[in-house]
Amino acid sequence: MMKVLLMVPKRYGFHHSFKETFAHMGGEVHTIDYHHLVKGWQDKINTQAFRLPDKWRLKWESYYFEQINKFYLQEYDRLKPDLIFIYNSELMLPDTIRHFKKNGSKVAFFLGDCPYYTPSNRHFLPILFEADAIYTYDSFWVDAMKKLGIKNIHYLYPSLPTHQHFEKELSPEQYNELKSEVLYVGMCYKTSWGMKKAKFLSCFTEFDLQIHGDDSWPRWFGQYPELEKRYKPRAGGAHITVERLNDMYNATKIAPVDANPGLLNAIHWRFVEALCSGALPVMEWQQNVVEIFGDADVPALKNFEEAPEVTRYYLENESKRVEKVQWMRKIMEEKYSIKNNAEFISHTLGIR
Repeated sequence: MMKVLLMVPKRYGFHHSFKETFAHMGGEVHTIDYHHLVKGWQDKINTQAFRLPDKWRLKWESYYFEQINKFYLQEYDRLKPDLIFIYNSELMLPDTIRHFKKNGSKVAFFLGDCPYYTPSNRHFLPILFEADAIYTYDSFWVDAMKKLGIKNIHYLYPSLPTHQHFEKELSPEQYNELKSEVLYVGMCYKTSWGMKKAKFLSCFTEFDLQIHGDDSWPRWFGQYPELEKRYKPRAGGAHITVERLNDMYNATKIAPVDANPGLLNAIHWRFVEALCSGALPVMEWQQNVVEIFGDADVPALKNFEEAPEVTRYYLENESKRVEKVQWMRKIMEEKYSIKNNAEFISHTLGIR
């Protein structure tokens, strides 16, 4: 039996998508996550360490990265997996990847962020050259990485996370606590990308909009004051649990989905979570809308100012909203089923 070491944080819906895919391939799947090793202050320093002079940045990396990679090597030597499947870089060092390959394991990556837009980790791009295969749901990155000579990189959407995101009957108390017409869950930025997010959501404020996010959102309330009363900061800055997020999407109708700085062609994964829970994603238009849905009529905005009209139509026509959710979900289920993805990964990784 093939033994798979899955290095994908469990808080992401596609963790279980890949777990089910490798289980379908006959794999014995083990998951490890370095985040339990890291204190909050360490994580904050690491996200800003790229701003330090190189001398101090190298000292920090020597401490922080090596602590995490020591854990990886211990787990690898304990489990002896045949395949290591990594989300982004998970702070891997090149020597760690080489250790895996020297001992006969295949190494594959799933890119949710582009290494060009991840300045906090200078090892992200180099380790991709060590991969046996790379997968990403942004077709732009496929072409960008191929320009560098990376050959075995492929466009792939994870299967729907229906084990975590699904339609359910909420109790009256739950529904009354969580209900909204339009729900946005996500972080903001204090750069111009944050202004883009704020502008996007300002187009939904004529409806019952809720924004659940981090402490970067208030930066833009001066320019978009209508957002302030819609904003609900995360308690203590903690992540919303998968279970809670599923309930929130079950208590709303519309989920605005924008593209973050690292997505050039892809639709953000949030659109899949919303679909599975019965909410209709109203999306910023990206090239992958066409690659997934063809020329079909889906709620994808080429101009943010279209948002009120599109949202109003589906809020006033519940049967059309439900029909569109079901149709979009069916397309995703058929194209990116566990069976299809398992066969594709098996073929591209040369697993028999």
